[in-house]
Amino acid sequence: MSHLYLKIALFFFISYSFLSQDTISLEPVEVSAKKKGFKKLNLYDGTINEDFNVRGFTQLLIFQESLSDFWTTESKKCIDTKLIEFDGANILNINWNKDQSGCDWVGMGFGWDGWTGKDMGYVYDTLALELTVRATKEKFTNIPWAFCFEDYSGRQAWLGYNKSFLEKKHITKKWSKVKIPLALFPFENEDVDLSNIKQLLIQVFSEGEIEIKSINLVPFSGKLKKEANANKVKTIRIDGELKEWDKDFYKIGEHSFSASYNEDSLFFAFNIKDSTPRQNSQIGSALWNGDAIEIAFSTNMKANSKRNFLLLSDQHIGINCGPSPYFWSWKTNEKINLTNFKIKNYTKGYIVEFALPFSLFRDFSPKQGNEFDFEVAVDCGDRNLRLKQERWNSDSTEGFHQSPSLWGKIIFK
Repeated sequence: MSHLYLKIALFFFISYSFLSQDTISLEPVEVSAKKKGFKKLNLYDGTINEDFNVRGFTQLLIFQESLSDFWTTESKKCIDTKLIEFDGANILNINWNKDQSGCDWVGMGFGWDGWTGKDMGYVYDTLALELTVRATKEKFTNIPWAFCFEDYSGRQAWLGYNKSFLEKKHITKKWSKVKIPLALFPFENEDVDLSNIKQLLIQVFSEGEIEIKSINLVPFSGKLKKEANANKVKTIRIDGELKEWDKDFYKIGEHSFSASYNEDSLFFAFNIKDSTPRQNSQIGSALWNGDAIEIAFSTNMKANSKRNFLLLSDQHIGINCGPSPYFWSWKTNEKINLTNFKIKNYTKGYIVEFALPFSLFRDFSPKQGNEFDFEVAVDCGDRNLRLKQERWNSDSTEGFHQSPSLWGKIIFK
């Protein structure tokens, strides 16, 4: 086989593999296209170690010690970037304040590797953008930035920062790593040409100061969505005792849940930690505004897991866990008549068990090995108001009820 045919075959194999890869979607960040008024900084020539590569891709070094083909917003009152010496190395100090007049768009760009077009189409699903950063003052978790890869036609794929990218709990004066899988960027939705990437853009919000030791593209092979197993059983007694449930319980904050199934139904058990349990006086679709449980899932295995809109096959069901419990479908906007459930109080919270018949849904009869998009949320509140919501996969991002891209996966074992 010639090298040309081999490359084409490899490209299609990788592209096909990526279509089924798990992803997660993160906190929404408002971004806008970059505007005129930037200064270009050619400080030093960067060097690239061409001996190291990922699938033959060598353009991995974006910044380290020296800056080449770098620009930033022109006004220094909006953002000031400079190389400084720290621990015997040159690092990038960034001090910005967008919250003032004249700072409509504030950010920077890295053209890296001499502004050559970077062909990332065959390798992006196994790469992550990694920044080594430190605080200059107090520790913090959130970096109010958005990241973007732009191609030479001007198309851009933006992604907001999320605390799940951070290797440790906080960014302190010691070096920490921020790792962002490239598979999270909406390249397909924005029709970005991954074979001709021009630059990395960073848009900043609010104000702050941070120092960067390096920016690299690094190998990434981790999972991007949480997974829960639903184990097959003959049946489960719904009695609020949890005795017949296996050990596959998954954490949602301090709460936990488990799932099982048989030929007819999907079974759930929840262990809810709550010092003031089962307070919910809401009716109808407002049940979320008190103690409640929500589950969302797709009945279509082929649905695009990156979608940020609901399909007809997407389900969203809630359980009012108050004194007068009931089940609600937001899809059909009506109560669901379920009788096989039990809610039982205990000292530090309550147990919820229920069976969800497959017959409630059109064309839904999962088999062993099937995987579906799936999310769980626990609403915690008092009698008349939700005080917080804790989510399983999208723990740091709200809005799962509108965007399946925020859901994890349920796997039928």
